[in-house]
Amino acid sequence: MKVDRGKETLMKLIQYSAEYAQGITDYVLRDDYYSKQPLIAVKQAAESQSSFPILAFHNGILVSFFVLDSGSEKSKYTLQKNTMLLKSFSTDTRYVGQGFGSQALSALPTFMATNFPKIKAVVLGVNQNNLPAIRLYQKCGFKDTGRKYLGQIGWQLIFVLSLSKLDSK
Repeated sequence: MKVDRGKETLMKLIQYSAEYAQGITDYVLRDDYYSKQPLIAVKQAAESQSSFPILAFHNGILVSFFVLDSGSEKSKYTLQKNTMLLKSFSTDTRYVGQGFGSQALSALPTFMATNFPKIKAVVLGVNQNNLPAIRLYQKCGFKDTGRKYLGQIGWQLIFVLSLSKLDSK
């Protein structure tokens, strides 16, 4: 399904709540080798005080998904305080290649400033073999820290997005 890109709209990031359950159920992620299915991620987040599923909407359509986490899992990536881990990032298979992943990530700094104002950076791990994701994260301002760790499906490069430039606003 192609989304009409003729009208200029902004990506809207919204923290998951039960009213979006059907959208998560209907979300299509055919290739979940590098990312967790959103339905599973939402269920796991419900068992945690430190995980926040985030939905990315374009013209009212759920197009991307990720989880922000401030719990102990973050220590695999950084020991810095005031950081959150971005994980389980995906774009609904029906909307891949339309720029929604980069729009969602580009909306992240403003979303963080509004919803998590004390957070100064977002970290993530990306499989070193997932070249499209690496390019996407770099395009959206994430920097390779030069560090990595061995994850469940191979080496994870550790990327960080500094949010400190928003402090002056």
